[in-house]
Amino acid sequence: MPKALKLVLKIREKEVLRYLKYDLAKTKADSSMHNLVREQIKTGAALARPGLKYKIFPILSNNGQKVTLPDFIIENKNIARRLKSAEKAVLFVTTIGPALEQEINRLFAAAEPTKAVILDAVGSEGVEVLCDRVQEAVTRKAGSYQATPRFSPGYAAWPLKINKTILKLLDAQIIRVNVSSKFMLIPQKTVTGIWGLVRNNKK
Repeated sequence: MPKALKLVLKIREKEVLRYLKYDLAKTKADSSMHNLVREQIKTGAALARPGLKYKIFPILSNNGQKVTLPDFIIENKNIARRLKSAEKAVLFVTTIGPALEQEINRLFAAAEPTKAVILDAVGSEGVEVLCDRVQEAVTRKAGSYQATPRFSPGYAAWPLKINKTILKLLDAQIIRVNVSSKFMLIPQKTVTGIWGLVRNNKK
């Protein structure tokens, strides 16, 4: 796990409010909502246990429709187009762990749905921040490369069933990540995906 992942996640209040459907330019949260959000941000940060598995693969070929990696072929023109200039690809799975999800379930069971919904938004923001930190740390560790945008199954016409293949390739059970029969990730606040590494020719 990259050293950067040992840092406390900086969960952004503004983004948590956005997940809660507040448009700060139009619909402003009142002071009580801000206090609840800040409380749940502290709870979420304390419960988060970041985990990461990743592997860097050479790109063997990319014909604009299909990207071939060792032991893995991606037939997706959207991903192929974005990886056009990349020499390597990074497959990853990262999670904030199960504890936050368990607390959300406890809050619902305790008839505290408002706190549960806010904590769920905190988790969504937390795993997004974690993905950003992972991409920055892994790309930096790779050397003289720049990262392409990342893609995850379920987006860009990349089917969710790919989750099963990614988890197997990365041996994700080590960080206690699994996939359901419908290819949803367990714990929920988990992300898989890929990004490309483009050689940085700047001196």
